[in-house]
Amino acid sequence: MTKDKDFREIGDASVPNAGRIYDFLLGGHHNFEIDRQAANQVIQFSPHMPDFFRLTRWFLGEATRLLCEEGFTKFLDFASGLPTVDHIHNVAPAGTKVIYSDIDPVTVAYANEILGDNPDVHYVLGDAGKPENLLNSELVQQQFGSDRKIAIGLNGIAWFLRDEEIARYMEVLYDWADEGSSLFICDTETDTSTLTEEGKATLEMYKAMGQELFLRSHDQLLKLLGPWAKVEPDFKPVEEWVGVDSHVSEAILKTWGSAAFTGAILKK
Repeated sequence: MTKDKDFREIGDASVPNAGRIYDFLLGGHHNFEIDRQAANQVIQFSPHMPDFFRLTRWFLGEATRLLCEEGFTKFLDFASGLPTVDHIHNVAPAGTKVIYSDIDPVTVAYANEILGDNPDVHYVLGDAGKPENLLNSELVQQQFGSDRKIAIGLNGIAWFLRDEEIARYMEVLYDWADEGSSLFICDTETDTSTLTEEGKATLEMYKAMGQELFLRSHDQLLKLLGPWAKVEPDFKPVEEWVGVDSHVSEAILKTWGSAAFTGAILKK
């Protein structure tokens, strides 16, 4: 893809883009009217979605802060979305090495335009369902060298992956990472037998958009973690991680029938 073609696709205001929609829902400014229209369709089904996505990003920021305090200086993030509004490089100290990735080439091209020439922060095309491609890439070797004690982000993507994909993900990441590495993850905890009509409609909407959602209970999630160790405070509601009230979980409960929005930092 040529640079000129990159810029044409980045600036295409006639087609909604998932990364720009996400940016709008986060309260960012890297989006067009077509993206805002698509986002508002999502909000009609699930009015709590902007808060839901903001909590995802706030959890990522809090996890980044805590892991930096532990001494982590290298971060690898999957399915990153646009690097705006409190993303890893905005929270971590200067000099922290960060590699973002996303499956959408338009998001990747736009992200690199946003990031500019920061030598410590890179954004590359990568399929979250095939983490080994990024883990074994030349860029990871260049940025991290032989040091694989890394903080790995898996946020806002687990509900787009089937159970078998997450289980494989956990094994691949664990086998690649050095002892002492961390993985920070957030997901929903939902009993699908209690889905309301609004919840069912939301699932159908995402399926029609080509992004099927896979919901799972707390017990199901724990079974998928593989060898990664849970540490205190284990999984807990994202609102508790970021110190806000529980109105988002209450709204999700109203939509889905039973749910919690949960996050954890796991260790090898």
